[in-house]
Amino acid sequence: MSYKTLRNILEWLVMIMLIAGIVTAVLNITLAGFTPIIWLVISLWALVMIICTEVTQIRETFEKKE
Repeated sequence: MSYKTLRNILEWLVMIMLIAGIVTAVLNITLAGFTPIIWLVISLWALVMIICTEVTQIRETFEKKE
């Protein structure tokens, strides 16, 4: 599986978890045993991981050109 496919899957999961966090916060419920703040923290962590991998790939591309 290519990196682009994995990144797209992870981006969709981030959006789903972010929406789950917002919906559970609005309805004041827990979903799968997670409170709304946990859903938001997990989605933000995954978003940071996407950004870090993108930055790493950009850096490696620049290092190859030199």
